[in-house]
Amino acid sequence: MTSADHDDSPAAPAGTQAIRRALGTLKLLAEDGGALSVNRIATRLGLSPGTANRMVRALLAEGLVAHDPRTDTYYLGAGTVLLGQAAQQGFGLDKSLPILEALNAETEESVNLAVREKSESVVMLRVQSTLALRFEQRVGARFPLYSTASGKAILAHSPDADAYLDGLPERLEPLAPGTVASRAELARQLAKIRRSGYSTDKEENVAGVRCVGAPVLDADGRAQAALVIQVPTVRMPSDRVRELGARVVTAAKEIARFIPLDRIMSR
Repeated sequence: MTSADHDDSPAAPAGTQAIRRALGTLKLLAEDGGALSVNRIATRLGLSPGTANRMVRALLAEGLVAHDPRTDTYYLGAGTVLLGQAAQQGFGLDKSLPILEALNAETEESVNLAVREKSESVVMLRVQSTLALRFEQRVGARFPLYSTASGKAILAHSPDADAYLDGLPERLEPLAPGTVASRAELARQLAKIRRSGYSTDKEENVAGVRCVGAPVLDADGRAQAALVIQVPTVRMPSDRVRELGARVVTAAKEIARFIPLDRIMSR
């Protein structure tokens, strides 16, 4: 039995271990985006093959996982589609999508709606650019808050921004050529975002990609979500940053009418 095959929480309720394994399996299949064998699932999650097989069979019986007998692999089942559709409606993503599509049509660039999950920014909704030169990204992609336009837009309007900054090292881990170098510089950027209303990412998360983002604010001026326009650097001169900044701020205000921000993922 591997170390992941037992739950060492001192007061874990009965069934917690099985729930964690099931959720881990579903998240793995979602993040991988393809079909995986039982042995591969076991290896990735640190489970024994027997435990992984029982978990997959239980999910299969509930329709949350499907089986390809030709390759003896498993992938997300139709039941997860129904859950996803219900979640999209609950989060207002179905009503937000037309706003992203309109912004995409106006700018011809990729548009993301991201939410905060603890110290990361997670892509919840995406409309991809149809231009030949574009950056491919999937829904569910997650990145550190400090390196993204979405994360910085959210942080600038978060009540725990100071606590987040205090928890960072003075020198930040670089993820791309333009990643903000220090905690002090990040604090200055957050102050600038509060003044301008929008955030920028100048090749801070991905080389060759610049972004402009705006917070989706609740009635108290707090943010747990952000709207972002993602552009190849070659199509983003300084004057376009200001133009897209104004557009994304307007669109983010529209989205705020539909997103129940009190339901967005906890920090």
